[in-house]
Amino acid sequence: MNCILVQGIPEGFDEGTIESTLEEHIAKEEGTYAVLCEFDKEREPLSVPKELEVAGNVCKIVTMGSQSSKTPTSDIGFLKKMTAFLEKEGKTMTDIPDLLGLSPLIPDQGTASLAGVWEKVLEKVLDKAMQPHHDSGAYRKLRLFSGSPTPIPGEEGFEPWLEYMTEMLQEWAVPNVEKRRRLIESLRGPALDVIRTLKLGDPGVSVKDCLEALSHAFGRNESADDIYCKFLSTKQKRGEKVSDYVQRLEKLLQRAVMRGAVAVERMDQARLAQAVRGVQHQDFILLHLRLRERQENPPSYSQLIKEIQEEEERQGTWENGENQPLEESRETDAGFGKGAVQALKI
Repeated sequence: MNCILVQGIPEGFDEGTIESTLEEHIAKEEGTYAVLCEFDKEREPLSVPKELEVAGNVCKIVTMGSQSSKTPTSDIGFLKKMTAFLEKEGKTMTDIPDLLGLSPLIPDQGTASLAGVWEKVLEKVLDKAMQPHHDSGAYRKLRLFSGSPTPIPGEEGFEPWLEYMTEMLQEWAVPNVEKRRRLIESLRGPALDVIRTLKLGDPGVSVKDCLEALSHAFGRNESADDIYCKFLSTKQKRGEKVSDYVQRLEKLLQRAVMRGAVAVERMDQARLAQAVRGVQHQDFILLHLRLRERQENPPSYSQLIKEIQEEEERQGTWENGENQPLEESRETDAGFGKGAVQALKI
């Protein structure tokens, strides 16, 4: 900038008076003077500091672009507020990309304007922030639990609610903070008071600790050892499908985990080991899936149930469909054999 436009000058003021008045106003502080500095490249006004310390004196820096900024007015206001906040924290605009891991987005100041750079930075940040979780949409209405002597309409007992909630927590592919929020959303009355008290001591209390506190308050009086022994002694019932047995076993395992009898990272090993021990009937399913050989690298619960149900379906198809012709063939062969023996006797 090497010129300015001054409006509203009264008539009768000559050019010399105007120039001298401006000079006096620009450098009115005694012992100081104004310096007009020109950069070799165009700079964005927001990238220039507001003040500069020289020889112990604080010099104010005034910027005014010769051309209108390409950044919209609303964005400029936002960037000014952000700049003021960063100054209080001892940071600058150029520090943010490093903190966000977006340094490669920052080009040389001579090749692009700061506004353009920040447009890319904010776009990148918003893309990350707006990525939905797999289960971030609407979820089914949760079953409620209050723990009150007078249950609310439709409320179940604690044990059925706990089994249901444990299954839901495993299904939800959301952060633990969101899981805790949904858990608290399903609580009322005394049950909600238990978690509120727990959060007073630890605002970041985990979902596992919440469920454990509820179990102590409203659950059965079972120790961790009692639950674990019950888990280890649970066997398949006669007529019970292997998949149904594993599902029944899983509920006991989850209770054992909540009581601290089994570590979360050992759930797959404990589940498979007990399934192999507890299956009393349809042992051929274990053999066909080679489950005994997989205990070093056990499948997850969902994978195990899926494999067992698929194998049960194959076995059912074989028994109901393919086995019938085999029986007929055996009867035919048997009939042919009897006839042949009779013919030989004749």
